[in-house]
Amino acid sequence: MKRIVLPSVSYRSAFYKMAGEYRDADDGRYYRDVAREGFDFEEYVTRLHRHSKGIGLERGLVAYTTYWLVDGGDTIFGVSRLRHSLNANSRKEGGHIGYDVPPSLRNAGNATELLRQTLAKAKAMGIMRALVTCDAANAASAKVIKKNGGKLENQVISDFTGRVVNRYWINC
Repeated sequence: MKRIVLPSVSYRSAFYKMAGEYRDADDGRYYRDVAREGFDFEEYVTRLHRHSKGIGLERGLVAYTTYWLVDGGDTIFGVSRLRHSLNANSRKEGGHIGYDVPPSLRNAGNATELLRQTLAKAKAMGIMRALVTCDAANAASAKVIKKNGGKLENQVISDFTGRVVNRYWINC
């Protein structure tokens, strides 16, 4: 059974495998970190835990907790980030929850399960309504959000990409 867990050094090989898959798909996500000279996986995991406490955040970010969807084996099926609150940027786009699934593990229910479990964590944190956003062109992500009860509020233009972003609210 898949479950979300906090990042742990015990998932080192799974993380490197996932980062390599993103690299092979020409997506720098995660691999940018791994490819940096002097990358230290243990420090990376520690940094993610500090971010969940609001420590060491880059300017403009709010405290957020990272979760990895795992099944006890050597695979990370997806990653979610649960923002503990919203600021002006995340209120417009980004929302409370961001998530992604490695390319080879998409279209298998992993994103739906990842978002479902992350919404439960949001509720436990006291967030009763979660904002989740996606590019309007990302039909797969919109489907995942709707499967989890997402109701479209509106569309906005991203300040970062210039693309149309759908904004959904989900009752946790």
